[in-house]
Order: sequence, then C-alpha cells, then structure tokens
Amino acid sequence: MTKHLSAPIAVGAGGGRWRRILAISALALAGAAVSPAQAASYTWNNVRIVAGGYVDGIIGHPGQSGLFYARTDIGGAYRYDNGTWVPLNDWTAPSNWHHMGIESIAIDPRNVNMLYMVAGMYTQNWDGNAVVLVSNNKGASFSSYPLSFRTGGNNDGRNAGERLQVDPNLGSVLMYGTFNDAAQGATNGIWKSTNSGQTWTRLNGFTALTNDGSGAGVAFVTYYKSSASNGSATPTVFAGVSTASAASAGVTLYKSTDGGSHWSAVSGGPTGQYPNHGQIGPDGNLYITYGNAIGPNGMTSGQVWKYSVGGNTWQNITPPNPNNYTFGYGGLSIDPQKSGALVVMTMDRWWPGDTMFRSTNGGTSWVDVGAASSRDASVSPWVKFGASTAAFGNWGQVVIDPLNSARAFYGTGQTVWTTNNLTAADSGQATSWTVGASGIEETATLALISPTSGAPLISGLGDICGFVHTSLTVSPPAGMHSNPICGNGTGLDYAKSLPSKIVRVGTGGSVFGAVSTNGGTSWTPFANQAGSAQGDGTVAISADGGTIVWAPKDVAPAYSTNNGASWTSTGLPVSTSWQILSDGLNGNLFYAYNAATGIFYASANKGVSWYTAASGLATGGKVTAVTGIQGDIWLAASSGLYHSTSSGSSWSLMYSGVVTAANSVGFGKAASGASYPAMYLAGTVSGVQGIFRSTDSGGTWVRINDNAHQWGGYSLVVGDPKTFGTVYIAPNSGRGIIYGTSPN
Repeated sequence: MTKHLSAPIAVGAGGGRWRRILAISALALAGAAVSPAQAASYTWNNVRIVAGGYVDGIIGHPGQSGLFYARTDIGGAYRYDNGTWVPLNDWTAPSNWHHMGIESIAIDPRNVNMLYMVAGMYTQNWDGNAVVLVSNNKGASFSSYPLSFRTGGNNDGRNAGERLQVDPNLGSVLMYGTFNDAAQGATNGIWKSTNSGQTWTRLNGFTALTNDGSGAGVAFVTYYKSSASNGSATPTVFAGVSTASAASAGVTLYKSTDGGSHWSAVSGGPTGQYPNHGQIGPDGNLYITYGNAIGPNGMTSGQVWKYSVGGNTWQNITPPNPNNYTFGYGGLSIDPQKSGALVVMTMDRWWPGDTMFRSTNGGTSWVDVGAASSRDASVSPWVKFGASTAAFGNWGQVVIDPLNSARAFYGTGQTVWTTNNLTAADSGQATSWTVGASGIEETATLALISPTSGAPLISGLGDICGFVHTSLTVSPPAGMHSNPICGNGTGLDYAKSLPSKIVRVGTGGSVFGAVSTNGGTSWTPFANQAGSAQGDGTVAISADGGTIVWAPKDVAPAYSTNNGASWTSTGLPVSTSWQILSDGLNGNLFYAYNAATGIFYASANKGVSWYTAASGLATGGKVTAVTGIQGDIWLAASSGLYHSTSSGSSWSLMYSGVVTAANSVGFGKAASGASYPAMYLAGTVSGVQGIFRSTDSGGTWVRINDNAHQWGGYSLVVGDPKTFGTVYIAPNSGRGIIYGTSPN
C-alpha cells in the first residue's frame, strides 16, 4: 500500500488547440480554461478475487522457514510473507509488459536474500527479448540483465521446470535451459552465468535440442550437490530434454560432469514421454515426471521414473492407475527432510479430477492424497465453480516445505492450496487443505463497469467469467457469475437510467448471455443466442433498459427488446472488432465502433436501423460514452484522445501535443464544484506514460500512479460514479483488477 504525490501537468497554449477531423463539433468543453490542479495522493490495492489464473511454479527456501516464491504465466511473481503473497513485479513498465510472464524462478540455497527470475512471456517473434531479474533482497528490488532471445512464460510447456537453477555449492554460478523454439535455433540450449546472472554464455557442448519447435526444450536443470563441496562449482549437472525426437528415442536426460562444458545422453529412460519436472532427493535419486505431451493441456498418459545417480540405473515408479484414467504427470516435490519422501501431481486428469500422489519409500508404494482430503474454499468461494465443494484442482505445481515435512503448497490453473498436515496421509488419514493464495491476483480483465447505484464494481474476466463486487476487499461470497457460469466474460453494460438492470455476455457452454434486474444479485440467461454458436463480443443496454444490442463473435450484431428471448439482426456486418455502446442519457441511441476499420455507426431508434456517423477514425481504439450526457463520446487511441458531442457525427482531437497516446479513458464522480465528471486516462501525457486524472475537463492532468505501480501497462480504466477519486484499472498483464482511492 503506497501513496504518491505528483504534480499537475497543464495543457499549454499549443496543446489547448484542437486539430479538426471530419467536421467541427460545437464542443461543450471548448471553453475549458487551463487552471491549476491539486496534486492527488493515491493508495493502490487489488480488488480481492484471490488468484484466478495459472500459478505454474512454487519453490521454497531451505534457509528460512516460511520463505516461498510463486510464479505465474502472465501476472508476475510473488513472495510469501506471513500468510500473504506479496507481488514482486508491479514496477514493470508498460513498454515491458511481456516481462510479467515469469518463465522460471530460482533461489540461492546458501543465501536467503538472492532471488532470480527469467522474465518473458512468448517465444513468438512479435514479442520482445527476455531479461534475467536479479534481487539481493528477496524481491524488494531487482536489477535487470538482458537476454538476446525470447522466452515463453505463457507458452505451452510453461508448467515444466525449473529451467533456471543456482549452483547449490557456489551461488555466483547459474544455468538456464531454453525452449526448443524453431525461430531461435542459434540461441536455443543451455546458458551459464558465473557472475550471479549479469552475463550469460551459451554452452556449445550441449547440442540436444532440435530447434524444430517441438516439446518444451530444456524442461529442467538440476545440480547434483554431492559432487562438490561448499564454495566450489558443482561439476555434475542434469538436464531434462523435451523434444519430439528425444521422447521418441527415449533419450530425455542429459548429464555433464564438468560444469556444463560437455554433455552426454543418459539412456534407459521411458519412450514416448516428455519430461516435466526433475529433482534430486537426499537418497541420491533423480525423480522425473513425464507426460505424452508437454502440457498444460493435451496429456493422455504419463509416468514417474527415478534414476540412481550413483548406480546409473532407471526404475519406473509410476503410481497405479487401476481405473485406466487418462492423464499425465506434472508437478513434483522432494522432501529434503525425509529420504525417499516425495509427492507428484497429475495433469489433465479431467475425470475424476487431478490429484496428488505421495510416497515415503522412493515410489515403491503411493497414497492418493486427493482422494482422502478436505478443502476449505472460504477465502475465495468462487473456486467451487458452483459445486458444494471445491475440486482438488488441475495442472498442479507443488512444493513441500523444505523445513517442515507436514506443510505443502500446490498451485493450479485457478489458485493455490496449502496444508499443514500432509504427513497425515502417511498413516492413512485425510489431509485438510485451505486456499493459500491470499495476495495473489492473476486474472485477465476483459470488461468492467461501475454502476451509478448498487455494487461498486462488476467485472468480466478471462477463464473465470466475472464477479459482482459489493465489497472490494472480499472475494464475493456468491462466487463468480452464474446462470450461466461462463468461460470468458467479454461484455458488460448497465442501463444508465435504471442501473439495477445489467446485461453480460461471454463464452462457454451453449448460453452466452444473461440479464439481471437486481444489480447482479441474480441472472436470467438469454433464451435465444441470436444464432451464435460461439458467443463472445460486446454488449450494450439502452439507458431505459428496454433494448439490448449484442455483437457476438460469429454473427452479425443483433438487438432484442425482450431480454434475449428473441433477436433481430441490425444489418451491421459480421466482425470480431465491434465495440457496442449505449448513449449515456437517451434510451433511443446506440453506437457501434469498428476498431478494425475506424468506422463509427449510430442508431437513433434503439438499434433497429443504423447509419454511418463517421469514418476515417483512428483504428484499434476504445470508445466510452459519458453517463448522464446525451451524445458525449470519447475515443482513446494510440494517436491521442478524441471527443464527440454529436453522437459520433463529428470528432476532435483533444489536448494535441499533450495527450499523445491513450489506451483507455473513463469517467467518475465529479470533483466538488465541478460540472463535468472526473476524467481518468491510461495513456501518455507530456511524454509520461501512466494513469492520469483531470478534474477540470482536461484543462490539467495529474499522474496518479507512480513507477512502483505500473503492472506492465493498462488496458482499461473506469471511474467510480459514486465516490470521487476512486478508479479501477485493468492491467495489460493480467494482474487482476487494481483500484485506487484518494482523499483529494
């Protein structure tokens, strides 16, 4: 929780002139004077959902009790502090949004302060190069060192690991294994640093990758600590190789005995299987989980093996599967306190659900931990997905507390679970689990509204539909939107003159939308889907609540006057780029902006007929209508901020030379004495990228976030119409929903 004071940025003489496009409007704001603005002090927090995305790696530090780190695929990394996970990457600038995808994370087992991350979201050539982030204070701050290639924090195969490891005997030495990317063959392989991650050298002696895009590349790296003593570089290192040819040949493990200069294949492992995780236990065995695909989806079979490092022998120790369920194996954790004790996690066991297996004798026998377990979801009731109890979870990545055998965490595609009685399974007793994800917020926000009455915030989210937040500090007791539960919640709107009436649309199932007449307390699903087989898209409801206009992904936009019981085509073309919105005051007016073409359409008869109000507008933007004012519409675009007061028939570029780029603009309760709503802008003002507020119709702008609160960028900003100063932000990265409050 941080407060930041920032100085106002005034729109100067040149910036106050508007460049005309199309036609000149009679702008309500034309007479806005440049006036001084009071600096704003803001406090930032997450709207509490509790997790929501894939926590694809968790590690514990053997040198300090209770010190854990978790990585996510799009929302940065976290450190566990006294029962709460603390975000570590919120300082990430918008220009480096892809660094919020943490591909691998590592600790120095001999130094509790050292933390390392490989940050980069995609290996595709349109993404930027990755970095290695190095912290000497447990993630309180980082130094960033560039890599010459891209990494895949959100690629398939991100569930493998850990690819990054610190030499347990000499903390200045690290190794990192890449993906098997086809476009980066010259940089694929294993890289080594001898100066704590500052510079890296590719190990030319490692040639096991095929550079054909198959598999996950180097799935894991692990040092054999016993091959050296403290203070000396560890010579023996193993690497799991995940490529199609390695899996086919059954040669998925490689070994070096000279610190990585030379590598040789270790034959004798399974065939047709891709390695996922590998760790060496105190018994001198290397344990490896496998699947017939790289995950996190697509596995239909899998195995668990152990390799005796000293004896050079393999043994298949796969847990029994008497019901012949189809699944693979992902997560793995060795208990350093108990020789031969470990847990493994299934992956893609969609029925009867994923589980954890535990062994205390090196895999000779196993206990199904999930089959005899209880799960308390009260911290985030939504994880029950409408059922009476929460499932064990899917895609689990797991860690046993290195200093407490009874304690464990595992991360799933939705949350983190924790227990303090894991060892109860050893005597046939049930284990008890609670949601252990407090502080982790990782959701992709697709739609947000803050109605003029009722709940302060209603959301549409990727993968978990969305929520009605009557409190910003509590995960909604009712869980996510239901009737229907959806996959992605893509569109939301409320009737401006009847704010208790809300409409939402999304994906998943066979029903794609619903209407609420009580502020989202309950929902009535669309009885008819407008001919759509995919749903998706955006939606708007007229100010009086009588008409809904919906633009699904796969059919032409349509309107309904009976809450979705039937639909009539608008005549607008099919497009995946529609943004549908209703007028902020007049119940007859609807608008449709095509972000791909820059054409703006309007309807004056509740969506029955449409006309081209303007063309040649900026493409790729976001449009917003101002509540309570007829015809008042704003367009945020990469070229600036545009305004229309004529229902879209004419537009002007506002604050030219000052507001030079805009991702989103939102409106909240007006400041005391002001007649126009407070404006919130995610964009660039006077060369500074951030979140800005204006209380005088854009005459002056104040940056309200700081460099410690950037979250990888901002895709959506919405003001609260009931509380002055409160603003909601959807980060680009998937760091949940952020809200800011200010006393002034």
